[in-house]
Amino acid sequence: MNTFGANIPVKIGHTIIELDSVDSTNNYLSKLANETIVENGSVILAHYQTHGKGQRGNNWESEAGSNLTFSVYLNMSFLKLSQNFLLSMMVCNSVHELISNYSNKVEIKWPNDLLIESKKVCGILIENSIQKKHLSNSIIGIGLNVSQTQFAHNSGATSLQSHTSETLDKKLVLKKLLAILDNNYNILTQGNQLAIKNYYYQNLLGYQTGLTYEWKDTNSQFLGEILDVEDTGLLKMKVNQKEIRFIEMKEIRMVL
Repeated sequence: MNTFGANIPVKIGHTIIELDSVDSTNNYLSKLANETIVENGSVILAHYQTHGKGQRGNNWESEAGSNLTFSVYLNMSFLKLSQNFLLSMMVCNSVHELISNYSNKVEIKWPNDLLIESKKVCGILIENSIQKKHLSNSIIGIGLNVSQTQFAHNSGATSLQSHTSETLDKKLVLKKLLAILDNNYNILTQGNQLAIKNYYYQNLLGYQTGLTYEWKDTNSQFLGEILDVEDTGLLKMKVNQKEIRFIEMKEIRMVL
């Protein structure tokens, strides 16, 4: 019998704390977890973030009231630290599955951005607590552009509304996404890592396909083909059709 994460009952979104405005839902949830016991699957939802956080210290631009900005608190103690990227894959898959209801041109961009027609529609920031060689709890921050159609500081951004004719209800979009997250989280707790990985690879931009990247330190471009993503998040890539390299997120950027 597989007991990989069998003792972690959860219903993601059973508790939702709704805020008009906050600096960052990840910050709010982190402080809350330090001060009290937070139930597994709890969600902090803000209608506006004054300092929404993105990867590598970037800000996340979001128009007040137009988008979904929220954080989820999850018990991830069943995952080893060396498997931490499985969580990122699971979250990416969930958002991809949700967006696929509105567009058939959505792709995952390593490590954890979601694109529609090469424009960013969702960013994910995961902050983990660690206990020895395992994860402990994780705070998953998600910024999903729902209704915003003008982006003052980022011409490479888009929203769900820009790709569908139906009028979107943010509450309904959130309800759908939390249900998908709940389902995929339980798939992961049951130890079905293969299903998580297969979905991620099937929808990963550049997987087994040559695309142009550049090294951040030199700005020199190269042809890269993603061969694999390690459970730690390291990218296994064929560079210029010959050399195999293992690459960290901070080393390269995709040239879209």
